[in-house]
Amino acid sequence: MKEKLFILLFFCVCTTLAFSQARVILPDSTQITSDPDSVDLLPRQLAQQEPVHDHDHDHDHDHDVPFDTVNLVLPAATVWHVHPRSGDRIIMPMDTLKHNFQQTTVPEGYSVGGGYLGPIGSPFISKIFSERDEAGQFPFYKAYRPYNKTPEQQLFYNTHVPYAKLDYQTAGNRRLREQRFKALLTTNFNKQLNVGLEGDLINAKGFYSSQENKHNHWSLFGNYVSDRLEAHLFASTSTIRQFENGGITDDRFIREPESVGEQFTSTDIPVRFANTWNKVGTKQLFFSGKYNLGYSSRQDSLARAEFVPVASVIFTSRYTGQDRRFLSHDTANVTIDGQTMQRIDQFYPNRYYNTAVDDSVTFSSFKNTFALSLREGFQPWVKFGLTGYIEHELRNFSMLDSVNGVIDRSKHRESAVFIGGILNKQQGENLRFNLQANLGVLGANLGETKLSGEVETGFNIAGKRTTLSANAYIKNIKPTYLQEHYRSKYFWWNRNFGDIRRVFVGGRLHIPFTNTTLSAGVENVQNYIFFDMDRNIAQHSPNVQVLTARVDQNLRLGVFNWDNQVVYQTSSNQDVIPVPTLSVYSNMYLKALIVNELTLQFGVDAHYHTNYFAPGYEPALLQFYNQNEKKIGNYPIATVYANMHLKQTRFFVMYYNAAAMVLKPREYFSLPNYPVNPTVIKLGLSVDLHN
Repeated sequence: MKEKLFILLFFCVCTTLAFSQARVILPDSTQITSDPDSVDLLPRQLAQQEPVHDHDHDHDHDHDVPFDTVNLVLPAATVWHVHPRSGDRIIMPMDTLKHNFQQTTVPEGYSVGGGYLGPIGSPFISKIFSERDEAGQFPFYKAYRPYNKTPEQQLFYNTHVPYAKLDYQTAGNRRLREQRFKALLTTNFNKQLNVGLEGDLINAKGFYSSQENKHNHWSLFGNYVSDRLEAHLFASTSTIRQFENGGITDDRFIREPESVGEQFTSTDIPVRFANTWNKVGTKQLFFSGKYNLGYSSRQDSLARAEFVPVASVIFTSRYTGQDRRFLSHDTANVTIDGQTMQRIDQFYPNRYYNTAVDDSVTFSSFKNTFALSLREGFQPWVKFGLTGYIEHELRNFSMLDSVNGVIDRSKHRESAVFIGGILNKQQGENLRFNLQANLGVLGANLGETKLSGEVETGFNIAGKRTTLSANAYIKNIKPTYLQEHYRSKYFWWNRNFGDIRRVFVGGRLHIPFTNTTLSAGVENVQNYIFFDMDRNIAQHSPNVQVLTARVDQNLRLGVFNWDNQVVYQTSSNQDVIPVPTLSVYSNMYLKALIVNELTLQFGVDAHYHTNYFAPGYEPALLQFYNQNEKKIGNYPIATVYANMHLKQTRFFVMYYNAAAMVLKPREYFSLPNYPVNPTVIKLGLSVDLHN
């Protein structure tokens, strides 16, 4: 580890010296909202607020709020997302967080309550129901939600000079080491053209047997933005290799290790599988082109003519190719109840072929969208923007099949045509809104409907803007092909599910005067599709209601800080949608400027949720399922940490899972049979290469 850290630091120093004459002006954080989920997306005065770290959450683009930024006066370095249908730019804060950096490097940092397999990079599910995405056409990619990179998540840049950023984190010794390295390099070739390259590499050997995973994510992106033309390009390739152990077989090794009666390490704990793994690959290509129609306006004869966009013509094209393979060499013969079978077969009641496990599924999608928009504010009487679009998607699937008793492959092709519109008002302080409608008119998604709306108003308390927003949606969603049809060695089904109906109403109040955010929402779901206790896909026809209420409260007293996030949930049917009643993230720390520009943050934080039947994880499906055998919770996953920030460098040291040293019995399970990593020291470093 010392050699790698030395090489990394040497590279950082050399690159910093190479850019010693360069300068990047970061956006003023008081001008940009910190909440990417809010309709509050335009720069405005939010005093004393720092930008937050973007956790790369995969938000459904139907909830993104598009707006025109052509006429905005933007900072010298700006960052934005692109709406995949309208081509609008959504301004985002840059990652300039000076504190809580350590929390962005652990899986718990992706949600107040989350479940995962132990190592960083392993499949993840949020225990907060409102944070879960809808089922995609390729559900296996969804299991790695925090680590995925899609066009909706990609950040595009505009900088005056080259900008680079390196992140590195590590934990454990050489045999068990867990590492992640992220690198970003982007530069403008002129005022309009920017090109960038980004990489994200994870290599976690795992603190438990047969748990290693490797991620290789690479993306190339660029944008050209002028008065008339706005173009964005994103290309990426990703491979994920996840070794599966099926979970540990005896919880005593975690809860009461003294009762085992012998010395052992975490890798000695028996697990269900060996020599078994999932592999997921993804290739993506996205292009968005937007041509603005308008006129030149001149205030007086001495002023430079300013372009005023009136309308836009938009074309977006997106290709996605994905594959998933599940293999096992855990094929030693065993005899169970007088029947001889391969060792891994004993964990599954059904076997649809007799050779070693080798399941594979491929998926491709080619989507094109054509849109026309009328721009908001080109005349004083034009109080809103309007966008209409038509979209066509062609999908291809391939998987195992049985033809006359012989295992072969089958292919399926389908297409869908959607029409939709966006009506929004994003200028002015008193009222802003965004209304979206999407309707499937032809093909596999005929009759699918999505209607959503968001509205926001604001007022001042003690000179600071308090915002009040509400959002709602009504959706009638067609089941996906892989929800209704799937074939593998252990699971084989053909179903005819009904449309999923979802209705949600919620609101949010942000009070900067007291550093308080209150939010609440209730959702009614009918025909909910899930994996039941037998790990078979099922549909629950009656209605299920889920109520969620959340309070974010940050307290300050000199150098003492106490940040809290509390989420209350209740489900009308815990067998169908199980949720913990209470989920809490609490972070207590001291933060002070030590020497010149050195900021020190020292504290302890913890994630906690009440006991409930948390979802189980099924490796053969790469999915989470409902179970009623083991409850998880009532135990804090705590860390003791020190963060430091010096000019362009952030670094931390963390003692992870510290509660296990003092609390007994130890209950540090994230999911049934899947404990989090044992106590370990973790280090991290982030360097912005600009001056």
